[in-house]
Amino acid sequence: MSGRRGIRSVAAWLAPCLGLLALGCGQEMAPSAPGDVDPVAVQVTEAEPAQRTATVTAPGVLRPYQRAQMGTRQAGTVEAVLVRAGDHVTAGQEILRVDSRDLEASRAAALLQRDAAREADEQALRNRERFTRLYDQELVAKVRLEEAQLQAERAASALRRAEAELAAIEVNLDYARLRAPFDGVVTEVLAETGSFVAPGMPLVVLEDRERLEVEASIDQASVIGLAADDRLAVIVEGIDQPVEGRLQAVLPALAGSGTGLRLRVVIDDPSPELVPGMVAGLRVPSVRAAPRLVRVPVSALVRRGQLTGVFVIVAGGDGSSRAQLRWVALEPGPPGDEWVYVKTGLAPGERVAHGTSIHELADGQAVTLRD
Repeated sequence: MSGRRGIRSVAAWLAPCLGLLALGCGQEMAPSAPGDVDPVAVQVTEAEPAQRTATVTAPGVLRPYQRAQMGTRQAGTVEAVLVRAGDHVTAGQEILRVDSRDLEASRAAALLQRDAAREADEQALRNRERFTRLYDQELVAKVRLEEAQLQAERAASALRRAEAELAAIEVNLDYARLRAPFDGVVTEVLAETGSFVAPGMPLVVLEDRERLEVEASIDQASVIGLAADDRLAVIVEGIDQPVEGRLQAVLPALAGSGTGLRLRVVIDDPSPELVPGMVAGLRVPSVRAAPRLVRVPVSALVRRGQLTGVFVIVAGGDGSSRAQLRWVALEPGPPGDEWVYVKTGLAPGERVAHGTSIHELADGQAVTLRD
């Protein structure tokens, strides 16, 4: 019996302690609402109606301005591959070498023939000059002079033939050394050391990325008024600001159905983040009605993953102000613009927070306004 009384007394003593512990833990874990923290001072501006020219977007893909699939006219075994995909090369740099020992032997033989023909030509020239002097002195017959002149012509012809044969061998030998035709980036290496290659096979693909181009299909009504060298905005997925491009030409779309037009736009000085294969769109001025837009400063944007929003300032019933996070849809603006253009989610005259302080805000946060 005394044991039961001890257990009951201990339980009676632990119950209040456990209650206090649970109460303390509950107070520590209770989250605080945005309105419970101190207000954040923010700068505020009004969303303004934006006057914009109506545009259409023609989808396209970034491509290198130059792209070469390099091969060789010399059949043989690949002796060495001197580059890898992703390497930057300069014009004239050796990229790949094909085994050319047979051509080297032919070149050595052609050099000997050329040297022998050169010696024969020089000897024939000396004989012609000597017989010319003797004929002028009436010491030899004219027929001997004519024979010397004919031998000099034959020797000169043989020398030219030997030099041409040597040049042909050297050209073929040069084809065994694959060299970059321009500065660029190696994008593909299609041959390996030891593999046999035939004439015309693509071995290395080289791209010039100093300039990029975009080709996009477009309807004929949208190209009215466009001219060569017009500046167009190029919208690239993943790049916040549009890139400026130069219209090179309006071309017929002869592939496929053979109808419609294509725009070819050149980006003269692309940033390193632009690479061929990226999806891009050309923003072209249109005769269609312009969408209703409002604009806010770039510093008002809040990004959460793939979503873009702004903090709209709303007044409470007690005269306080709170920041309400609202997701919006944007219309791309011109390159370097300090404004962003909102298609949906925001009305003219609504107040939005902007500046560095918006990164301290949460949805429903109490705020104070400052100039």
